[in-house]
Order: sequence, then C-alpha cells, then structure tokens
Amino acid sequence: MASDKKALWNDIQKKGSEPHKAPADKVSPALVQAKTFGAIQKGNTSLKHVNAPSSGLSSSAKANFLEDRKGGGDGSFIEKLDAKSLEVFNAACSKNSSGQAMFFLNAFWDEYGDQAEFIYAVSNQIFRLADMKAKGIQFIHQYEEGKDLDFDMGIYFFEQLCKFTDDPGHEWFRGSNGVGNWAAKNNDFKKSYEKSLPAMMTSIKRKGELKDKVDVNFDGRVSMLEYLLYQYNASPKSLIERSMGNPDIPEEVRAALAALAEVQKRVNEYEAEKSRLEAESKQNDGKGVKALGALNLLAQLTSSPLWESINKALIIAEAKVRIAQKKYGAGGTAVSDGAPMRNNGTLWWMDRELREKQERYGKKK
Repeated sequence: MASDKKALWNDIQKKGSEPHKAPADKVSPALVQAKTFGAIQKGNTSLKHVNAPSSGLSSSAKANFLEDRKGGGDGSFIEKLDAKSLEVFNAACSKNSSGQAMFFLNAFWDEYGDQAEFIYAVSNQIFRLADMKAKGIQFIHQYEEGKDLDFDMGIYFFEQLCKFTDDPGHEWFRGSNGVGNWAAKNNDFKKSYEKSLPAMMTSIKRKGELKDKVDVNFDGRVSMLEYLLYQYNASPKSLIERSMGNPDIPEEVRAALAALAEVQKRVNEYEAEKSRLEAESKQNDGKGVKALGALNLLAQLTSSPLWESINKALIIAEAKVRIAQKKYGAGGTAVSDGAPMRNNGTLWWMDRELREKQERYGKKK
C-alpha cells in the first residue's frame, strides 16, 4: 500500500514538472458557421441530418442548403424546391391567406377539391383568428388579412384546430367568427373532411415539425400555403410545376376578386358603425339621450346608406363572378397552351365568399 502511494506521489510530481500547455483557443460560433457553409459550397459537407439555420444566410447559401437537402428522404418537402421553384413559392406566400388557399386549390383541385369547404370555413378562418390575436385586433372589421404566423402563433393555430376537432362547441368558436355555427350545420364534418383533421401532438413536437417540415424559406414563420402542403402531404414539386404552367390571373377573374374586395370594404364600414353605435348605446347603462339615440340608429342601420352600399357592391360582385365562371369554369372555353386553365380553386372560393356575404348582408327575399 505504501509503495502504491509513493508511486502515485512520484507520478503527480512528474506531471507537475511538465511545461504548462495553454488551453486551446475558443472558436467562435460565427467562425464555425462560416467554415461549415464554406464546405457546403465546395461540396465537401452533407447536411441531410442538419436543421436549416433560422437566420443570417445569404440567398446563395440558402440555395446551396436546399440543393444539398435534395433526395434526403426525411419526409420534409423542403428539399424538393430548387432556387427557381422557391422564388415562385415565395411569390405565392406573399399573397394573403385566402390567396394562398386559392393558389393551393388551383394546383390540387383534383386531389383536394373535396376539402375546399373545410379549408375555407375552418382552416382559413382559424388562421385569421390566430393572426388577429397576434396583432391584438379584437374586431374582424378592423382586420386586414395577413399571410403568415410566427412559430409560436403557428403552434397556437394548430392547437385551435385540434381544439375545434375535439370540441367545436367550445366558447372560442362561438359568435361572429362563424366556425362554431358552421360545425353545427355540418355535424358530420369529421367524416366528410377526414383528410383535413390535424394530427394531435405536443407543442414541443409540433414546433419541431414546423421547423423541419414546414418552414421552406427559413423565415421562422408559417404561411397558409405551407400549412396546406403539410396538412395534405401534398407535393411542393407538383404545386410549382402545375402553377408555373398557369398564366397570370385572367382579367375577368381579377375583376371578380376586386369586386369582392369592394364588398368587404363596404362590410367593414358597416360593421365599424354598428360597433360604434352598440358601444354608445351601452353608455350610462343605456340611459340618456345619447344612448337612446344610438339605439334608434342601430334599429335603422339595415336600411341605412351603409347597408345599401353593401347590397349595391354585392350585385356588381355577383355579375363579375358569374362572368368569370362562365368563361373559365366547367364548360368554359378558355385554355392555356392547349390545356384547360387551373382556376377551379379561385372560382370556387369566389362563389363561396359571394354566397356567404349574400346570406349575411344581402336583401332578404
């Protein structure tokens, strides 16, 4: 035992007499990143198992990353978009959420046209409500439709979709947003729209899905188009190929969309005045000249110039939508390079929006 202690002591003394070695220099993360992407550009490094950096990359570095991800086989659709396809994709994502939904349905009408009603009435509506929450907007007439959500609100969006699937009668879905009312009228929606129902998972797992399988352009946000591709497991390559074969939106369709936007503008003006009068009528517990005057104006609001302006805009919009449907819808004669144009999603969406506005704001028969 004594000899062992002596040997250990000698060993410690020997090591203590060796020259001191300075610790290795700490390599900064920025340098590591620079070296890594330099290797990528030279083709010496594979990123098949590396998550996409969230920020700080040049467009060329992003393109190189996308190219390296091709054929990765990880189930993500990111690797299937080359630089040109990504450019087209980003242009589509610059549209508002309704525009993105139309873009998706135009490309995949044959496959997912039967889910259009759910996308319009539920997915897009809950997406809009999540965007309103993110922007601190309480009333729909104050809202200008957005195009994407950050990851935290993206998780919230999925949570609300799951909540709707589980309990469509929840208080969050009641009221003017119409989602709860829609569920009441479509009580078999889980069967009819099974492909549209979200998969249940934890927030942590969902965030990983958003980063690894949804965020195409590395902006840390979730667009409506990205959600739709993810939800329906649709091929982004097919999306871009089919969309690039389509010409610009026809003049008649643009006119119909503009007419519907005018209807929404008139609706917002009406709802703003209605909201103002409702708040005024509740002042002083509904007592006093001002409150009673507001109540009187509320009773007359559906015969006011604001209401009439909505009806006039609806008549014009209906005419424009019918013209577009006649030329580009089923049985229409318009073609592109000898093939029918892909406008089914847009035509359906415009008709659906028109019917919704007519039901709520049109003249009662």
